[in-house]
Amino acid sequence: MRYFQLSGDDRIPNTIKPPAWSILQQRDILSSLSLPGRELPPLTIHVHEDDYTIYPDILNIPAPLVSDSLKQLLEKFLPNKGWRAVMLSDIDRGRQHLYWLLQPDVVEARSVQSIFRPDGTLKQLVLHHEKIQQPVFRVAGLREPYIYINLAAAESMLRRSYTGIRLIRIPTVRAE
Repeated sequence: MRYFQLSGDDRIPNTIKPPAWSILQQRDILSSLSLPGRELPPLTIHVHEDDYTIYPDILNIPAPLVSDSLKQLLEKFLPNKGWRAVMLSDIDRGRQHLYWLLQPDVVEARSVQSIFRPDGTLKQLVLHHEKIQQPVFRVAGLREPYIYINLAAAESMLRRSYTGIRLIRIPTVRAE
């Protein structure tokens, strides 16, 4: 099976740039999971846009955020997951854009062949194929809140007209 890192495309100019969260804020928000029927209250992030600002379908900063249309597709792959609403609000222009915090399961799928930098950040990830059962997931033991998807989910996304999505193929191994 092939797997891909799902991220926002940083090559698109004029994308909205929400303020970054500290690592502690990010861990706190990503660890507080919304459950179906027990959703957490929405988060509001203040942003500043101009006449040329683009709102892509996925944002990496401050955490993995997906647009409402991409959420509808991902719900097919994550049927029993809760979602937390995030409002990107530009108070000066009186505009709000709805995004959703993507909180897939964390999987122990990292291979020993993965490479890390001296500061502990990820340099090259290698996934252990047999430990992955979910189509959309995060990998345990990483500082970065990257999202990974299988080939079926990637193909479903590419068949639709989403903006600003980047898929990076991740190498896999069968057994260690």
